[in-house]
Amino acid sequence: MDHRTENLILHFVTEDDLAEVARTWPADHHPISDAQARKAIAHMRRNYGRNTRGHICHLCLAVCPADDPHKIMGWCGLDGSRDPAEPEIFILLDEAYRNRGYGTQCVKELLRIAADYALSGVHGGCAKENAASARAMEKGGMVQYGAEENGDPLFRFCVKQ
Repeated sequence: MDHRTENLILHFVTEDDLAEVARTWPADHHPISDAQARKAIAHMRRNYGRNTRGHICHLCLAVCPADDPHKIMGWCGLDGSRDPAEPEIFILLDEAYRNRGYGTQCVKELLRIAADYALSGVHGGCAKENAASARAMEKGGMVQYGAEENGDPLFRFCVKQ
């Protein structure tokens, strides 16, 4: 099931998305082969099945414009590799789509998804120079609670059960 925001669709990829995944994966957007895209899709699909209530292995969603749902403009999700009950949020948008409020929409929807999965919280961080990402996390509902040794801000959202 895809998730919708005001202007976006956060999309669970399938084999039907092969051409767009090949065009946009990984986040640096250097095109990959169809075989590599099939592997990436299979990996994401396996992870979708491993995510359960209270536990996120890895949830990777394609970010698509609501008016063009077959175009991938970036990626977002929750990564539970450190702590499946309190995964880390990630948002990677193509440069052309940054500073338009899409990051904030992704944060809000990912936090709603975290509540649906009954997670206890969500963590996030960004480079201290990346004011737009920090602003998106704060506008989306996360609170800065500290910083890394290098000054990069750390954010958290506590999911209310």
